[in-house]
Amino acid sequence: MACPDFEDLLREDADGHAAHCEQCRALLESWEYVDSTLEAGFAGITAPPSLARGVRALAKNELQVRRPSFVPEILDFVGWAAVLAILAILAPRYLPDLLSAFARLG
Repeated sequence: MACPDFEDLLREDADGHAAHCEQCRALLESWEYVDSTLEAGFAGITAPPSLARGVRALAKNELQVRRPSFVPEILDFVGWAAVLAILAILAPRYLPDLLSAFARLG
């Protein structure tokens, strides 16, 4: 699309913008033509009553919500436990040196 404003205006008021922009007006007219052609072409076609029920059943089977895995939470726990264990081991060794270095600075 040549008009960068049109995508934003689709969410608001495209007709008002199209009144001032020739390219957007042509695009809207094309969409209206396609819409009316599709409506005329498919006007006599109706979906069978069982279609909605079949689609819902298929969607229910395909989109079963799986229970979340606890593996990521366990791995996070192991990782944080390792970090805390390393800090517990290294802190007594290096903390006095760090404290004395800060004392000399201040």
